[in-house]
Amino acid sequence: MIIALDIGGTAIKGGLVSKEGFLKNKFVLTNYSTPMMAIFELIEEFLSIETRIEAIAVATAGRVNIETGVVLYASPNIPNWTGTPIAKNLSERYKLPCFVLNDAQAAAFGEAKVRNIESLVMLTIGTGLGGGIVLNGKLIHGYNHEAGEIGHTILKPRGKLCNCGKRGCAERYISMQVLHRYCRIENREELIKKFQKKEAAVIEGLERMCEDLAVLIDKVFLMIDPQVVVIGGGFSELGPVVLEVLRKKIEPHSTKSLYKPSQIELSLLKNDAGIIGAALYAEENLLRC
Repeated sequence: MIIALDIGGTAIKGGLVSKEGFLKNKFVLTNYSTPMMAIFELIEEFLSIETRIEAIAVATAGRVNIETGVVLYASPNIPNWTGTPIAKNLSERYKLPCFVLNDAQAAAFGEAKVRNIESLVMLTIGTGLGGGIVLNGKLIHGYNHEAGEIGHTILKPRGKLCNCGKRGCAERYISMQVLHRYCRIENREELIKKFQKKEAAVIEGLERMCEDLAVLIDKVFLMIDPQVVVIGGGFSELGPVVLEVLRKKIEPHSTKSLYKPSQIELSLLKNDAGIIGAALYAEENLLRC
């Protein structure tokens, strides 16, 4: 078994994952002093449940040096996280191999594995907007460990100021925070219920965000040409109907290209994609330890 954790801007999730990718004993923490202390708390909980642990896998928001397990950059969504040597802290404390990677990269890896496909781009729409790229069956990290940082590509020049310091980043126009603001609804369950009832204000807010999302996806297809673009994160909780809205928004773009709207799909692993993807990545790379 592998202990796998997903560190996000609003919650830390964890679970025990088998080598086949089955998740059990999932826990979610939303109230904690620091992410590192929450990680320790969850790991010790899992160690009390299961003693046959092969490795620890961590998927985290931010840009990560996958070789050293250090967070190179994290936005203010996770204060004081930049520079944290996660792998060193955990391997020294628990004497286990530790693998750390960006959360959207982990999700992309997991989605590619469960779909058994060679090329995929993952967009995780949650607190922010993350991205992960799999090409020729390999997770792409990039020279500076920031491949897939699609949320911080400029969507609208001289646009809204982003937490990263730039203006017009895609994340400022595409995230669950943005969708809640457009719909004027704070509670996630309420948003989902009103979307299912097709309330006009929610549909209008969703279509507004999907227009920008369609532009971004068009860029992804033309730059990378993957088999599939997968949409995950909290956005995927809205269900299959949201996919219909998005595909309609991208149709005018796709008719000028070779890709099809049907190549856009919702995450199969849903909100567990980061946990399961990180565990599968650790499993595949354990032999290197």
